[in-house]
Amino acid sequence: MRTIKGEEMGELEEIRKRKMKELERRYVGKKEATDHPIQVTDNTFDQVIKAHPVVVVDFWGEWCPPCHMIAPIIEELAKDYVGKVVFGKLNTNENQATAVKYGITAIPTLLFFKNGKLVDQVLGAVPKQHLEEKLKKII
Repeated sequence: MRTIKGEEMGELEEIRKRKMKELERRYVGKKEATDHPIQVTDNTFDQVIKAHPVVVVDFWGEWCPPCHMIAPIIEELAKDYVGKVVFGKLNTNENQATAVKYGITAIPTLLFFKNGKLVDQVLGAVPKQHLEEKLKKII
């Protein structure tokens, strides 16, 4: 069995970095229609809102009962608006930088983006009809 030398390790690391970037482009910036909310993180947030014409990001927390109340509504809307709107979920406990950047002080908060720009927001667990009204104005 042969030992990998320092020079070869550097080469392997470069290959690994290139492959990771390729995978990010393939899966994070994906423009294909999705019928379920996608996970969004501090690292992927900007890519997601820029990669799709209309994006709704649900800022939520595992410990938050209203967040769990609105989750099935977000799931339904993702199915109803497949190909028109991409829904994302950002866990604020795990991704505090984005929450701070957008001034999220209570959850659930839904931010609506069109062409990468923030155009509306909803605070709290609201009925599906309320969210659909907002979506119809945006798309």
